[in-house]
Amino acid sequence: IKSYVTKRWNFPVYIDYKLEKSYCISMSHIKSILKKHNLRLTKQRISLGELIFSQGNWHFTAEILKNKAQLKNLNVSQATVYNVLNDFYDCGLIVKVSHDDERSWFDTNTNHHYHIFNERDGTLTDLESEKVTFSLPRSLKKEKIKKIDILFKI
Repeated sequence: IKSYVTKRWNFPVYIDYKLEKSYCISMSHIKSILKKHNLRLTKQRISLGELIFSQGNWHFTAEILKNKAQLKNLNVSQATVYNVLNDFYDCGLIVKVSHDDERSWFDTNTNHHYHIFNERDGTLTDLESEKVTFSLPRSLKKEKIKKIDILFKI
């Protein structure tokens, strides 16, 4: 297992290169990021943060998170779940994954990667960007591209 500091947030992420999965970040790092973005450390933010980041890399919707919170007897409204998710997204702790579904999906893996969405069972899976090759038109200059999101639907 190796540790490195991300370029964007300056906190350690632990990666098992054999399994190619990153592990959860600590709550102390999450708290420091929230403080840095002037967000109060409310009971709801901390509780939902612990629930989100204790599971390693995973994909979820606000509804999935709300159901997990209920199973843990966390009393949070759906609006609070959405607000916390948007706060975490704005801080760079999670990313949004968009596809044709009306729901927003969230991902705790903030490293560059792509996704596979299985329409049959409704699951979203990470796909390492190194395993996908494509060429861009010459008219696009790399310095103008901020991010490339690719979603494969199966």
